[in-house]
Amino acid sequence: MRDRIGVTGEDRVEETAPLDVTPPDGAERRIAALERALAESQAALAELRATHESLQDMLMHARTPICMWRGEDLVYSLVNPAYVASIPGRQLLGRSLRDVLREVLGEEAARGFWDLVNGVYRTGNPFLGSEVPVKLHDAENGCDELRWFNIVYAPVRGGAGEIVGVCHYGVEITDQVQARRAAEARAEELQQSAELIAAQQETIRVLGTPVLPLAKGVLAMPLIGPLDARRSEQIMEGLLHGVTKESASVVILDVTGVETIDAQAADAVVRAARAVRLLGARVLVTGIQPSMAQVLVQLGVDLRGITTYSTLQSGIAAAMGAS
Repeated sequence: MRDRIGVTGEDRVEETAPLDVTPPDGAERRIAALERALAESQAALAELRATHESLQDMLMHARTPICMWRGEDLVYSLVNPAYVASIPGRQLLGRSLRDVLREVLGEEAARGFWDLVNGVYRTGNPFLGSEVPVKLHDAENGCDELRWFNIVYAPVRGGAGEIVGVCHYGVEITDQVQARRAAEARAEELQQSAELIAAQQETIRVLGTPVLPLAKGVLAMPLIGPLDARRSEQIMEGLLHGVTKESASVVILDVTGVETIDAQAADAVVRAARAVRLLGARVLVTGIQPSMAQVLVQLGVDLRGITTYSTLQSGIAAAMGAS
């Protein structure tokens, strides 16, 4: 009996002996890999949190209005101080964009903006607006004020790529738009002034160098005032055009209104007379006063082929007799 009991006791001792639980080498490697992956994930998460905090801080300190709406009701989930300043005196966080728009813009204008932002949420297509006019209420002055913004509405996506909201980014450019429009208005005024001046100059040119038909084949051009280089060209053009148009055979150049004559003025008269003669017309110069004749002689002006008369009346009489 004792032997059997002893054997049984030994057997029992063998059966209850502790097992070797040391994991195999493969399991140790897997555990180590999991621990490394967990450490890397925790580091990446910490980095993402730091990045998120940096971005959050940057958005909060940005001088341009920035906000974010989430969910189908487009509820304000983020607003920076610049955005709050653009819509002062209102609680925004936790409220629907639609409700805020109605308060700020009124029902009709609110509907248009809501449809725009809601369209970005529904389609995922961002909206980029340039010089968007927005009428906002100025609480300080107690009136509505038209302001302009460059705005971006961009979809916000979740981890699976689904659209969870819309982000707004806006830059007010009211000063730039007003300055540009003022410059454009000024440029238009200057253009109109330039056109008016050009028209006046043309009128002065026509009045200053008129070509007057006196009879069939007879033209007269009374010259008044100083004869500078520009006016000399106008005289030439006017005479040649008039002779060709009227088929004139006699042209009277009356210089009664020319108070003084110098080499430039004399040259202008002579060149005009010679140009008319090349077209086959005869030239009469009237109104030459004794003092002017003396100057012409002193300047050595060649008046050969040009008939002169002291008065316009005598020149007209001669022209009528010749025609």
